[in-house]
Amino acid sequence: MDKRSFVMGMLTAFCECVAGGCKRLALSPPLSHDDYLLFAEEAVGIINNHGLISYHEENLDLPEKDRFEWIIIASKQETIDEYLSIRSKGYNPAHSLEPFYSVLSYDPDESVHTGYDAYKHYFG
Repeated sequence: MDKRSFVMGMLTAFCECVAGGCKRLALSPPLSHDDYLLFAEEAVGIINNHGLISYHEENLDLPEKDRFEWIIIASKQETIDEYLSIRSKGYNPAHSLEPFYSVLSYDPDESVHTGYDAYKHYFG
């Protein structure tokens, strides 16, 4: 599988998870700067098509050789703000996700309605 297909497939799955309320926030796969430039427009289009919002993070607090970029996916700006507040305290999900569990968790109040909603009763 090529890199573009992998990134877009993962991003789509993360969008479905956030849109369905499985997670409040998701992080795209880590991207090099060049990959971010190649995939960003398509990635943001997928995010927007799911009724979600995004934030681009460059991870400049990592050593230069380890730096990467990713796209943060959420249904509400407040969730991204909460993530950034945790980041401002020096925590980085590249080192540990534990400080971010609250924003990565399930919250039905943050879910958006998807086409899947019409079929949920068949699987419940």
